Amino acid sequence: MKFVCMGGSARRALTFAKLLAREFGYDDREVLAYGDTERYSLYKVGPVISVSHGIGIPSLSILLNEMTKLLISAKAQNPVYIRMGTSGGIGVEPGTVVLTTESISPKLTPVFEQTVMGETRYYPTLLTQNLNDEIYQLRNQLPVTMGKTFSTNSFYEEQMRSDGLFNPSFSNSEKLEFLHKLYEMGVRNIEMESLALSAFCLQAEIPVAVACVTLLDRLKGDQVLASKEELLDYSNRSHQLILSYIKSKIENGAM
Repeated sequence: MKFVCMGGSARRALTFAKLLAREFGYDDREVLAYGDTERYSLYKVGPVISVSHGIGIPSLSILLNEMTKLLISAKAQNPVYIRMGTSGGIGVEPGTVVLTTESISPKLTPVFEQTVMGETRYYPTLLTQNLNDEIYQLRNQLPVTMGKTFSTNSFYEEQMRSDGLFNPSFSNSEKLEFLHKLYEMGVRNIEMESLALSAFCLQAEIPVAVACVTLLDRLKGDQVLASKEELLDYSNRSHQLILSYIKSKIENGAM
């Protein structure tokens, strides 16, 4: 088994790689990126690849195709894909790690739409439930919940933010009504990648999980109010959770 752990930023990929190095008894000063870092930064520590995928579905889809082709060429057996990141929460406390059960599109459907040669193709967006269950069992004292994820193509309008450049096309009451609708659907956070990731991994028959920590509760506002220290602690929670999962698999000989 190999683990591909991904996050949006190059810094996040390096931070997790250094955490792995220390946990596995390596000198984290020797953790260096493989190859060109122009498109994404990739690190390998033991059986784990830590890699950045950029922001949003287009850059993520490039990484997924190229990473999976690389693993096939390397004859890697039974890879597991895990995305770690930050997100906006819906009805959960800031700092809660949400394990995505199903990704919901901007049209409020569990479907990823892709246009090929002028025609729209549809792909389901379920994530791997038994993988979620295994990770959830290792939460210890971390605040972790499972729920659906609202996955959008933009950070402002589609996420009902009122702090972008343009005046929003909706009122504050309409925004809150929509956010409450998402909550009633079982949605617990908002981000911009899980829709394509889940669809890709279902097609490729790769187990996949998304563990994103919430930085705020969107039912209470659009601005992140946590301190720098709190944000660092929040960000580390998804890393600690996934590290616990990886260690458990190694210790149980599932490699």
